[in-house]
Amino acid sequence: MLFHIRCKDKPSQMNMRASTRAVHLKYLANFGDSIFFAGPTYTDEGKTVTGSVFLIDLEDMAAAENFAKGDPYRKVGLFESVEIEQIRKVIPTDD
Repeated sequence: MLFHIRCKDKPSQMNMRASTRAVHLKYLANFGDSIFFAGPTYTDEGKTVTGSVFLIDLEDMAAAENFAKGDPYRKVGLFESVEIEQIRKVIPTDD
């Protein structure tokens, strides 16, 4: 199943994000090809990070919740909110 995970940072937490980045990336590496996309979101000027987005293939919602709970960014309290939704790829088709 595909999941869209949207994590919104607490305001003014760039130092926390920067100090946890290496362990966060190491955590993500454990999921290999299951992650279709992962990256930060930014404010309109493109300089300030506002959160993280993931598109990931996992077994079920429980696995998606465990993935999100295990993220080092979340463990240190970086995120103000985390939203998880199951999604379905329509375009491009895989014919």
